[in-house]
Amino acid sequence: MSAAQSSYADLISEDLYIGGWRAGTSQGSATTVNPFNDEPIATIRQASQEDVDVAYEAAADAQREWAALPPKERGAVLNRAADWIEENQGAIIELIRAESGSSALKATVEAGLAVGSLREAATFPTRITGQILPSNTPGKTNYVFREPLGVVGVISPWNFPFTLSMRSVAPALGCGNAVVLKPASDTPLTGGLLLAKIFEAAGLPAGVLNVVVGAGSEIGDYFVEHPTPRLISFTGSTPVGKGVGRTAVGGEHIKKVA
Repeated sequence: MSAAQSSYADLISEDLYIGGWRAGTSQGSATTVNPFNDEPIATIRQASQEDVDVAYEAAADAQREWAALPPKERGAVLNRAADWIEENQGAIIELIRAESGSSALKATVEAGLAVGSLREAATFPTRITGQILPSNTPGKTNYVFREPLGVVGVISPWNFPFTLSMRSVAPALGCGNAVVLKPASDTPLTGGLLLAKIFEAAGLPAGVLNVVVGAGSEIGDYFVEHPTPRLISFTGSTPVGKGVGRTAVGGEHIKKVA
């Protein structure tokens, strides 16, 4: 193991994160490699459709208690996640470089942008307010309450995996939702499982964030068409995005898309 590898070894996981660390149940495994030299970094047993079911169930079960926490407590979890990134920035940058082929500058920018997303999202719990609206009915008052959607499904890309996963996950959590994250197959660590480690260290309750790593051919459409998520957040190519939109909006269970 090289010196660079040893600096990020503690950030690597070969398990999925579904209410806690557990092996995938798909028949297939995939190895993520360093694109510079093809050295293997981790071999991950992939998620099956059954794992997706369990992940969404865990998210739905955990979401209500998460949303019911005082705003200050939810914001504190997000700020602790940002603190953890800053404290472990060197190892995170090395892992981004190793898995996604990033330059040192690009990986450093990614880490900084992820921290920025978390700091901003940490303010959301106290910024989300309702309204009192006028009524044409005498003696009637209209109250508007803003509530979490519930469970959000996030699909993130390989090119800026850490930043673009956090850009969707942090605001969803800050607004009181639970999340199931499916990172790109090329970057399952920095786009997915690393976020699980960060939020676990920050004290996010189990089940609020779940990470499933799997082939699009096995779980891609199922992840989107599943009845549990109320919104699908997708970042990626236009053709794939159109497919995600058709499945999310035109399927049996109509849901919001971002």
